[in-house]
Amino acid sequence: MLCALFVVMTLGTLQLGGVINVFKLAEAGGRLIWFNMDPDPYLRTSFWLVSVGLTSMWISNIGVTPECVQRFLTIPDMSSAKKAVWIFGVGHILVKLFSVYNGLLIFGRYHDCDPIHEGSVQKYDQIFAYYVLDVARHIPGLPGLFVVGIFSAALSSMSTSMNTLSGTLFEDFIRPRFALSDKTASTVVKVMVMTIGVICLLLVFVVEQLGSIFSLAISVSGVTSGTMLGIFFLGMFSPHINGRGAFWGAIVSLVSLSIIAVGAQLEILGGHLKYESLPFRYDGCSGFNVTGEETSTFYQDAAGHDNSDVPWVFRIGFMYYSLLGTIIVIVVGIVVSFVTDYTPDKGDYKLARSCEMTDIEKIPK
Repeated sequence: MLCALFVVMTLGTLQLGGVINVFKLAEAGGRLIWFNMDPDPYLRTSFWLVSVGLTSMWISNIGVTPECVQRFLTIPDMSSAKKAVWIFGVGHILVKLFSVYNGLLIFGRYHDCDPIHEGSVQKYDQIFAYYVLDVARHIPGLPGLFVVGIFSAALSSMSTSMNTLSGTLFEDFIRPRFALSDKTASTVVKVMVMTIGVICLLLVFVVEQLGSIFSLAISVSGVTSGTMLGIFFLGMFSPHINGRGAFWGAIVSLVSLSIIAVGAQLEILGGHLKYESLPFRYDGCSGFNVTGEETSTFYQDAAGHDNSDVPWVFRIGFMYYSLLGTIIVIVVGIVVSFVTDYTPDKGDYKLARSCEMTDIEKIPK
């Protein structure tokens, strides 16, 4: 994936006349907005939405989700685990930086002719693939290399997630209730993986109707990641929380975030919730004609649209979903535990037995 992105970056930079020219075009088009410090939670993006909202989501995705935890458990020692985290962190930063720079290249390439307005593509999610075909069409096989790089990375992550989900469902819901041989268990897990894969494939036809895949992916991930992070937070830092508190905190968080996420998507589909974009030009498109002095060569998506009629809860920035879910779990968990009047038993050392520790005194009282 990194190779594919790097090759595209190199070609795009050469076609635009160098890195300096890339940034000049981006600056002229108003794309170099370094920090938007507006604390408004209803914005689509800002410094606070990214730094606070996405940080909680990534803490959950890397620190507590089964697909990452299971990978950490396969590493032999803590030193190797730390190295894995550093490798992931550096690699992830590189991918993000490459993606941002490719965004500048795309804008530079189409700074005077927006492909959506021209009709070359139907959705902005398609513009990067269109850009690759555009800049690499004279090099045989390069578009295929790009497709291989992107899809191999995506499918490897997807396969890991499906295996993790099927394994978790089997261990938590099937194995405790049925006595199965290893061969039968292996067959059941494989069937579950195939079933999950078919469901994911069918959901593609639903997802393509729900607007931008970027915001949709973060919204869906935020619903679950915030809940999981909240549960682990209660377990690590709140010894007086009981099972009822954690359970109802998770339920309330999942239900609340699901309603918010689904409601926001429905408002977007209905055209009631729109976010104003940066201006686009189309005077460089083929067949462009100026028919009068009032004709503008600039336009903005949703310019002047008023979102105030949309319920405030559906206008919350989607990057805050994970943080909001974490807060809901913690608050509800503490309240429910307090109402049920739980008193921790200092003689309960199930944690020690589950960790197979021989010296029970090592566990803090």
